[in-house]
Formats: sequence, structure tokens, C-alpha cells
Amino acid sequence: MTNEVEELRAQVTELKERVTELENRLDGTAENESTEGIREFVESFEPSSHTERSLSIAYYLEHYRGKESFTVEDIEGGYRECRVKPAGNMSDVLGRMEERDWLLRDGKEGQTQLWRLTATALDTVEEEVKNGS
Repeated sequence: MTNEVEELRAQVTELKERVTELENRLDGTAENESTEGIREFVESFEPSSHTERSLSIAYYLEHYRGKESFTVEDIEGGYRECRVKPAGNMSDVLGRMEERDWLLRDGKEGQTQLWRLTATALDTVEEEVKNGS
């Protein structure tokens, strides 16, 4: 029962964030909104692996949507927006990103692990942006 409650809380939080984002878009107050969508942003990097694709999705979520921390579900949502099938086990993908020093654990929301990009990850993406991908 406790897991179900925590899962519902996480879903409600995600829905609240999505509603707020949509409301901001409708009234023109969306902060840091890119002129390109997440799909165009991610594909501009020509990612060759789930790790690279997840890195670019996480960067987009942080820099264009203002999410300081994100979950596996947030990254899977980015895949859906990009219209790309996610990896079979996204937790493994984020684990590989952590091994590459691209992610660090940022606490938990209930039982859901929160993640945050490292300075190494930011430098990696920004170098790609600077070089024109």
C-alpha cells in the first residue's frame, strides 16, 4: 500500500508540473523556453546511444524547462516527446551516466530516486552546442 501511495504522489507531482508548464505556455510566461522543441534539440546531437540521448534530454529538462532534479520517469517522458522508444531499463542507462560522471544522486522523492546533471555533463553538452553538434 505504501508503494502505491508514493507512486500516486509522484504522478500527482509530475502532473502538477506539466499543468503549470502548459499554463505558462498558454499565457506566454514560459521561462527559458527554447525556440526548438525537445525533439529537435535532442536530434541535433545525433545521439548514438541511450546514454547520449538521455544526457541531451536531461540537459533540455534542466535548461529549458527549469527542472533542477529529474527522475527516470522524466527521462522516459522526454523519449515519448521525442517519439523514440526508451531503453528497456532506463535505470541502467542512468547508472551508466552516473559512472561517466554525468549524473549525481540528488535525494529521493518518496521512493523515487532524483538525479541531477554534473558539471562534467554540462560541459559535455555545452561543448557540443558550441561546436554546432
